[in-house]
Amino acid sequence: MSMDQQARALWQRVKAPQKAAFFSCFVTGYLVHLYAFTNTIPNSDGLDRVYDTQQMTISGRWFLHFVSALNDYTQMPAAIGLLSLLFLSLAAVLVTALLSFRSSVLAGLAGALMAAFPCTGYMFLYMFTASAYSVAIFLAVLSVWLAARRGRGGWLLGILCLACSMGIYQAYVTVAISLSLLLVLRETLRPKAQRQKTIAFGVRMAAYLAAGAVLYYAILMIFLKVKHLTLLSYLGMDAASSGYPFAQLPRLLLSTYAQVVQFFFCAGADNTFANGFLVAVDILALLAGVYFLVRYVTDRTLHRDGWRIAIAAAMLALLPLGMNFGQLLSPFSTPTPLMKYSFVTVYLLVLFAADLCDSRQPGWHAGALAAGTAALLLLFCLNTDNLLYTASAQAHRATESYATRLLARIESCPGYETGMEIVIIGTIPEEQLCADIPSYAQVRHYSVPENSALLRNKHLYYYLNDWLNFPAEEPDEETMISVSASEEFADMPLYPAQGSVQVVDGRVVVKLRDSYTPKEDYEIAYEQRR
Repeated sequence: MSMDQQARALWQRVKAPQKAAFFSCFVTGYLVHLYAFTNTIPNSDGLDRVYDTQQMTISGRWFLHFVSALNDYTQMPAAIGLLSLLFLSLAAVLVTALLSFRSSVLAGLAGALMAAFPCTGYMFLYMFTASAYSVAIFLAVLSVWLAARRGRGGWLLGILCLACSMGIYQAYVTVAISLSLLLVLRETLRPKAQRQKTIAFGVRMAAYLAAGAVLYYAILMIFLKVKHLTLLSYLGMDAASSGYPFAQLPRLLLSTYAQVVQFFFCAGADNTFANGFLVAVDILALLAGVYFLVRYVTDRTLHRDGWRIAIAAAMLALLPLGMNFGQLLSPFSTPTPLMKYSFVTVYLLVLFAADLCDSRQPGWHAGALAAGTAALLLLFCLNTDNLLYTASAQAHRATESYATRLLARIESCPGYETGMEIVIIGTIPEEQLCADIPSYAQVRHYSVPENSALLRNKHLYYYLNDWLNFPAEEPDEETMISVSASEEFADMPLYPAQGSVQVVDGRVVVKLRDSYTPKEDYEIAYEQRR
């Protein structure tokens, strides 16, 4: 068989809905995120990641370094965008296969939503890890596919894939949890399904999830021991080894569900991007999903089997918990939009329910309602993703303007000589910044800077070195503290006043604030990561 014949045979083996999901995800992703792929718009975390080997074992991400080699540890938006969409599109193929989509149109809409969902926009603001995070999403979906369909060997491989996914970014275990719940729901709604086999399938999926998490943690402990490291205190990660706060579990459970409700139905809530338009569309999606499920169940008379209703209701009730399981995994912090990609499964559920109806009684009603809802969602996603990029790009322009003017003052300071130590104390005062764009409030978050990407003292040094190509080594903590405590520094006015940049004791001193804020322990540990 020739190469062309082999390729043609392989192409014919892929079902039409899966093809639709792949190409829809890929094309939609490129169109929606084109600005991010053709511009460099770093947030504060990206300022020192122009080139970074992503050694993040101290954050529990022991596999991130290896996967980041895909883009040579360098921020290359166009290349990273291509790789990211390739893996997201493959994930879309597996999702539509897992949920047994029969409609190519609905499968295509599912793929488009997986690419355009605004949580991917937050991911592309962290461009230096975007391709690796896309691999993590793909591995999470692949792990479910293997565990559900491929016998004992597949189940074991699924555990390994889930552990590797968590080793890239722990938050994406929620993708596997959510899809597992949808799979059990799908099995429950299958007319020929049997109660005992359905329960056994659910136990199988739960065991795979638990085993994957255990394997991830075991490998993490090995990495920490071999490298002689401890987990960062950032976001309470180090507390994971000191015991789980079981006494707070009722409060955490309530908070987990409340955050899901806020994400979809509370415009302006923290760690969300919902506005009035999305709330209206989400209400429509909720009503449509309920209609599709009720119609399918009654048409197939599945409601006569009490066990089906009980299991289906349990899966739907557990879905918010599964999507936001990160709150339970990390009880000392609140999940950010970057950590909530699994929330897209709510919309996948609506499309899945529409596909069930469409396959049972083909017609325009279910398809039109689902397609209309998805179209409105895609419009929201298009605008929100690009609002993220627009706000961040403006902040970066402001950062460049401020840092360039500051550098000019340093080089023109009387007594300055090339190679002289530069001590910059403080961050940019808020009164010196201005970005009063009302629409930016919708996406306000620390990963979406509105005024400047220079959040801390150290970020100025990152920017001078990595973005303006000006060699300015950051002084050690002792120097920063001693300079800020000196009388000469106290007598200096704040920048940009004359005298705010001076040569003192053979070094250039810049006063942006009246005092220096020492680095936290996790910042120092991060800088020494390996």
